[in-house]
Amino acid sequence: MAHLPPLYHLRPAWLRQAFFLIALTCAVCAGQASACVGSADPVISRLEIEVGRNPLAALDSITQEIADTDPLDKRRLAELYIVQAKALNMGGLDSAPALKKARSAASKLSERAPANILLQMNAYYDLPDEAAKRRAMSSLLRGYRSLPDGSSAKTCRAVDLAFNYSFQEKPREAFTFASQAYLNSADDKSSPARAEAASALAYLVSNSHDFDYAKQLHSEALAIQLKLGMSDLAANELLVRGYTKLKDGEWTDAVADFRESAKQARSYGNQYAVDYALLGVCQAASEGGKIADAAPECERAYQGLGKPDEAMALPATALMAKLFVERGNPGRALAILDPMIAKGKQENASDDWVMALETRAQALFALGRNAQAYEQMREANEAAKTFHNADMQSGAAALQARFQTRELQNLLAEEERASSTRLRLAIAVIAGSTTTLLLLGTLIFFLLRHRRRFRRLAMTDPLTGLANRRATLERVDAALPGPDAPQPRASFALLDIDHFKSCNDTFGHDAGDQVLSQFARVVERCVRPTDIVGRWGGEEFLVILPATGLKDALDIIERVRSEAALEEFDFAPGYRLRFSAGIAMPSETGGVTDACIKLADRRLYAAKHNGRNRTCIDAGIAWAGPPAPTPPPSSGVSGTGSGSARAA
Repeated sequence: MAHLPPLYHLRPAWLRQAFFLIALTCAVCAGQASACVGSADPVISRLEIEVGRNPLAALDSITQEIADTDPLDKRRLAELYIVQAKALNMGGLDSAPALKKARSAASKLSERAPANILLQMNAYYDLPDEAAKRRAMSSLLRGYRSLPDGSSAKTCRAVDLAFNYSFQEKPREAFTFASQAYLNSADDKSSPARAEAASALAYLVSNSHDFDYAKQLHSEALAIQLKLGMSDLAANELLVRGYTKLKDGEWTDAVADFRESAKQARSYGNQYAVDYALLGVCQAASEGGKIADAAPECERAYQGLGKPDEAMALPATALMAKLFVERGNPGRALAILDPMIAKGKQENASDDWVMALETRAQALFALGRNAQAYEQMREANEAAKTFHNADMQSGAAALQARFQTRELQNLLAEEERASSTRLRLAIAVIAGSTTTLLLLGTLIFFLLRHRRRFRRLAMTDPLTGLANRRATLERVDAALPGPDAPQPRASFALLDIDHFKSCNDTFGHDAGDQVLSQFARVVERCVRPTDIVGRWGGEEFLVILPATGLKDALDIIERVRSEAALEEFDFAPGYRLRFSAGIAMPSETGGVTDACIKLADRRLYAAKHNGRNRTCIDAGIAWAGPPAPTPPPSSGVSGTGSGSARAA
């Protein structure tokens, strides 16, 4: 597997989510050789800063220090070899020989020596089975607890543990150790260890969709790195902050961070890191509908990263193909993109895979191959829905973990204060038990209120305020009568906003977000109090209409259509809010809810294919792949509009 650039080896778990699996695989291969050391030795600390400035240039200084060190000073030798391994790893070179020497020197030290704890973490990823990993983790946790509070070593190992638990998809534990790393470094806010802790916590906070706090933490880490002249780490931090901004919809600010990252990488001659930063510029410009303005960056990124064996070959190729389509050369776009897509998704990031499929569909449309384009767009939509659902679930899990971690820390802090004032608390309880009970009751009330608030957040789509996919499905079971109840039990309607992508491309993602929010309000106004409305994913919405047949459901959805057509948007002049819909009943699918939603989805595809801006309730529809290019209008399709295959 092609290795990532030096800066990517440093903190693979804190790159943008799209890089996560690739970077993580690389981290497992390379171990934790590039984790922060956190040594109390000023010589080691100085060398670690030099590595952060320019890894390869620091190797001479490290080699000289090794030569000058007393062979009996095993502690310093072990840490010097660890720093040497870190520099080699960040420079894209083989760090295994240096790690072997570090282990040899550390074998003469106690098991709880900081160097040995770091090396145990490094060895953890090579263990053969889960039982061995559980034993090793128990030993690591004991070693971690033995480190002095406030030490850089404890901060760095907490960062390692946060990364480890994030890899294991245990967000609560990851948040716990990231928070401990950040709190442990509170007295040394200008050290590399503090920068590591801030960056680690920023990644996890970003996963819980608190982008403002994540950007604040990234900026704190960046300020430390710039102050210490650590250009390599600063380039990395700017890149990660840029992707955080991009995820928050701030594509112009993201471009600025990516350009600055490239500038930092050029300052120490790392062209590979420059290419990664330019790939970010290209992607941000693409999401802002301005890919043509970033043509030089896209071309350079493709030249450097578009080779088949490169980890980021798919996004680099997809963006270059998108630029070819923009330039009116769809044939060339397919020529470079088809070999990549033929390999399948593999370990590529989900959003990169969706982008590749959508770009191929656009190229096919431009070439007039509409049936193939339709099928490709259908596959892209399915992949996008899967990615969106996974992203929302991981965000909810991260938010829950963050809430629980804060609660845990509050309880621990309370216990610590109680231990130091136990006698006074006992007297207070005896003298004022009634007051104490009232205070405890108030505390319980606030804890319960926060729990309820979190549950609402975890079940709500943050953009529209509607129930999210998970919450919508949970409400279905509670709202629908049993299969033995009088028919009809319900109708399920899937609504998909027409030409939504063109709205994003023309007016920007902020405008698209406002359209989604406004459409949600229109739907809520038009349905009945007993109906259920949820955001299904992307620009799709699910409406569940209990005890409603197809005809009555059609009337309700057409009422939504009439109201939506009246909406005007100052931020998107000329954009008309129209949608396609498909409706199905559980009785048509043997009472199985999932199958009913899929049938509604197939009818939605039919509505898209037959011209958009219409609703399909055709009970005779038999969906078996793309319809013929020019089918006659179905009697179960209502509405008007010109259209093609289903597309945003």
